[in-house]
Amino acid sequence: MKLSCRILAILLLFAMTVSLLSGCSILDANSDGGKEEAQITSLDIMGSESRTLTVGGVCLLEIMQADVEIKDIEWTSDTDIVSVDEYGIVVAKKPGTATVMARYGQFYDTVEFTVVDDEDMDNNDGDNSDGGEDDSEDEITSDPYVGVSKSEFYENYTPAKSFIDAYYRTQHGLLSGALEVPSQAPSVASDRPQQNGIYIRNSNMRYEDNGNTYVVFDSVGNVAFKVYRGAAYITLEEVAAYMFAFGGVDGAFPANYTSVKKPNPSTSPWGEYLRANHSYFIGDTERYPREPELPNITGCGGKLQYWEMDIGTGSYNNGNKISRGSCRLVYGRDDLDGDGVYEENELHVFYTYNHYDDFQEYLNYKGGWGEMFGYETNGASSAKGPSPYVPVAFLPFNARGGAMYVYIPTDLTKRRFTAA
Repeated sequence: MKLSCRILAILLLFAMTVSLLSGCSILDANSDGGKEEAQITSLDIMGSESRTLTVGGVCLLEIMQADVEIKDIEWTSDTDIVSVDEYGIVVAKKPGTATVMARYGQFYDTVEFTVVDDEDMDNNDGDNSDGGEDDSEDEITSDPYVGVSKSEFYENYTPAKSFIDAYYRTQHGLLSGALEVPSQAPSVASDRPQQNGIYIRNSNMRYEDNGNTYVVFDSVGNVAFKVYRGAAYITLEEVAAYMFAFGGVDGAFPANYTSVKKPNPSTSPWGEYLRANHSYFIGDTERYPREPELPNITGCGGKLQYWEMDIGTGSYNNGNKISRGSCRLVYGRDDLDGDGVYEENELHVFYTYNHYDDFQEYLNYKGGWGEMFGYETNGASSAKGPSPYVPVAFLPFNARGGAMYVYIPTDLTKRRFTAA
């Protein structure tokens, strides 16, 4: 029996069903050479399920049980007919049958794969081993970017539409997000939600694909875009969302970022899209009196360690040299009490475009930036000093169209993949 992701999420939350979903994010070649993503299909698997792939086909298996963490899922295959990696990505290697098992705690679920040649699939007339609908549109060719030059890739560029797409792009040093180099000032939504005159920070965090996809909404609850773990991004909105969703104490950041402060773009697979400087942000206002004190920051006696990273605006990177400028993303993200939920004092993302004089908080939605505070905001007077942090209301947004937010408490600091 097949269920939509939305219905299944509701069942999992209220009935606590243990199930394994098989979702394939598909990129099919069009006659004009473009790529399109097929709709994700979810299979309700109560114990076992079966499906058919062609050789080279790829499928993303997804566990939607709300209390299962990525680090606790063990993926195995009983033969080399298919391979399965730590992300639950299954690749069909050669004809035959194989059983993939996902084990988590005392539970396990299996999917039996039948792998056939392209000719066999063409003669199958759309029949599937599970007797259901035609799943042929749910297959993806293995690595669609083999042999594609960067000039060809960027000539007709579109952002990645799935985690698998982003995964393959990263292997070739290709972006997954928007190409536009951001301007210095952030683009702020005109209808930022407020409560009693205080801007609201969206406390809902929605993940998909075993925690590898983060869904970003706009100010009225519509899906605006998604960011994918281990992918590459350069825009302020996408990098801020990425660090809000995936940043961590171990220094997780987009694939095109480096902790080196003065890297050489010409020797990097990312070229002009390379971004620099992921390092500790001290935040000691006694040493740096122009800087405002950020919430719970260790530099002022708090418990939350902050990090900083460049946001490349203007002529940041010409492909040969990086001119760092004054724009930085500064964030702290650490589950200090270990309960699997990020409370307000455990997760903050700020943007400063005048080298730490003033800050605006990211409010976890597109165009969601809080009120500016800091030194220049307070008149750039050494006598006055910086204005203090402007608190926000920590409340959940409601999505439109009956969409449902599901918080999956995963360990989001462990998994990254890098360009070859």
